[in-house]
Amino acid sequence: MDKYYKAKEIVDGYSILNLIGEGRYGIAYLAKNDKGEKCIIKQLKMDMLEKTREKLFYEEKILQGLNDPRFPKFISKFKDQYREGYILEYIEGRVFEDLIVEDGYEFSKKEIYEVGSMLLDLVEVLHNNKIVHRDIRLPNVVLKENKELALIDFGLARIIDNKKYVREMDHWFIGDFLIHLYYSSYEENDLEEKPWYEELDLNSEEKTFLKKLMNIDGSYRNIKEIKEQLEKIKTMN
Repeated sequence: MDKYYKAKEIVDGYSILNLIGEGRYGIAYLAKNDKGEKCIIKQLKMDMLEKTREKLFYEEKILQGLNDPRFPKFISKFKDQYREGYILEYIEGRVFEDLIVEDGYEFSKKEIYEVGSMLLDLVEVLHNNKIVHRDIRLPNVVLKENKELALIDFGLARIIDNKKYVREMDHWFIGDFLIHLYYSSYEENDLEEKPWYEELDLNSEEKTFLKKLMNIDGSYRNIKEIKEQLEKIKTMN
């Protein structure tokens, strides 16, 4: 059974502030050191450590190979009598889930295109480094104070092998992410349930773009192709 950290407990010089999330593989806490620098303490769950130890440390290997302010830095590993895990940089900002669910923010099409462009830049860096993220969702994309994006939570990220782990996985997630942004301004006016490509106010180019990302009607070979299509949509609107 996992032993949880309590507020003010110290982990490698960082004082726990509060629990911020929990998933199948780990427990995440916000903490800070005596300089006031915040970090994420990621405690790995004991049953998962016993079953799939190697998979749980992909995040460490991948983040150590990235040096970009748009991804969290890997700080260190920790281990005590009851727990083990690692410490990651905390990136200040608001995740898109909070922007939409808590703030009720409605994204305009122009904003969606800009967010899409920045997100594609991030994923292009990963793919160029042979990394597929596999979890590009609203709670894992941060809008930083300088209005740039950051991508967090690399727990499911893997090295691209063109067999089990392929770039197209991220293409699907990008499409799903953008569809959620379109829905932020959607007003339900029909009781009949329809698929998103009929329900949302999309022009033909946007429908083609999103369907292709979702692998519904063809697919993209790479991020460059996706960027070119998005630029085409931008110039039409």
